[in-house]
Amino acid sequence: MGNLKLPNLFQSGMVLQRRTPVCVWGIAPEGSLVAVCMAGYTAYAVAIDGSFRTYLPPMEAGSGYTLSVSAHGRTITMEDVAIGEVWLAGGQSNMEFLLRDDAESAGELAVDLPDVRCYEVPKIAYAGQENDRDYSMVGVWRKARGAEATYFTAVGYYFAKKLRAELDVPVGIINLTWGGTSASAYVSPEYLKNELKPYLDRAEEAQAKLDPATELDRYRKLQHTMDNMPFDNSMSNLAPIKPDPEMLASMSEMGELFLSRYSPFRPCGLYETMLQPTAPYTIRGVIWYQGESDAAYADTYERLMQRMIACWRALWHAELPFLIVQLAPFEEMMEPLDFVPVRAAQERLTRSSDQVWLACAMDAGMRYDIHPKHKRPVGERLALQAISKVYGRSILADSPAPEGIAREGDMLVIRFAHAGCGLVCCGETPQTLELIVDGTEKRAFSASVAENELRITSPEIATAKTVTVAFCQHPYCTDNVYNSAGLPVLPFVYTLEA
Repeated sequence: MGNLKLPNLFQSGMVLQRRTPVCVWGIAPEGSLVAVCMAGYTAYAVAIDGSFRTYLPPMEAGSGYTLSVSAHGRTITMEDVAIGEVWLAGGQSNMEFLLRDDAESAGELAVDLPDVRCYEVPKIAYAGQENDRDYSMVGVWRKARGAEATYFTAVGYYFAKKLRAELDVPVGIINLTWGGTSASAYVSPEYLKNELKPYLDRAEEAQAKLDPATELDRYRKLQHTMDNMPFDNSMSNLAPIKPDPEMLASMSEMGELFLSRYSPFRPCGLYETMLQPTAPYTIRGVIWYQGESDAAYADTYERLMQRMIACWRALWHAELPFLIVQLAPFEEMMEPLDFVPVRAAQERLTRSSDQVWLACAMDAGMRYDIHPKHKRPVGERLALQAISKVYGRSILADSPAPEGIAREGDMLVIRFAHAGCGLVCCGETPQTLELIVDGTEKRAFSASVAENELRITSPEIATAKTVTVAFCQHPYCTDNVYNSAGLPVLPFVYTLEA
């Protein structure tokens, strides 16, 4: 009958991208003619070196289709195939975070949206790991229908639900995530050069200290321990976590094996084991929530993301749009972390890169929990960016950002873009504001918002040579100023020179 095999993404219930050629690829007997049939179309390919690739023509949205792939007397048939919008949801634990752990999950149990679907790419960090863990709950296309929806990435679910309501087409999410990973895990080595080479150097140095004869066995045991360690992600931390002896021992072992040849946290590893097998499945774009694990190297994070985006676009041979989440306020879970520099790098990235846009989560954080439990605003804000920037709808999708500053006597007036019908303060006065006059921070000042302006008043402003206003420049802080679409103001530092 011959050997015919498709990537695991191709299965009944999948969603294919509409209005663009759809890539279908796989393994087939050498020299065999492969026929791919769907919706009245047939695409052909000849298997060369045991593999094939072909493209179905652009198709309009719909559902209930059958896709068949035939070669050398064998046919693989997939039922209940939908055509619509397909997005890849990438990043670390806050994108990985499942709907079942979301604060609003109970309210979503009655959902019945069979055309909203999600596929979780199995977490494989090294060849053969598929035999070392239980993957029975992943690697299938799920529908947003009742309890099945709780296995969606929460951010991806809320994103897809809003997109489905706006576009009235099926929406598919490909969940390609691994908690705790750096963006460097998702690129090929040639993209980690010059100022990014330390990512490779650190891994090489760490691996040189490990015994190759015992490294894999040690990592397997550690992975088994971590997989079976109880951790209730649905609970909110009211104070920093104090690790117990078992957790401390596992953390110590993880420290030694963190950049192991078998670790998902090593640079370029997940590019090989998870990303390459997923590409070139045709997608519209990428939603990305990551950066926490690169906080220690925030000075190169913008460049790292530029290279990762370039790498992915080269892999897909498409100028994929990237919609990224600006990290939420957070102070400490088991150790203090400062995301202020990473947030600034994320905003700079949107200005230095084409087709990269930002969704602000500065009102959705938790002081002692790195995993905020309300993912709806994050997913819906990403959807607003997609609806506006990718699908061209005329809506307010951007958070307010300062675009001008002026001094009017003892008042400093900062003008904002993307204010919509006007800024709104939730509370008596804007929070997390700092006023620095001639190098000295001033505590006595008043602040208010009106129309598209933030107004700060202090007697010392009138004669100052330099005035700086800093907004939300702390690891954990309160962002309570919004535009008329309910989008919070982006963190900023703005200076007026005399």
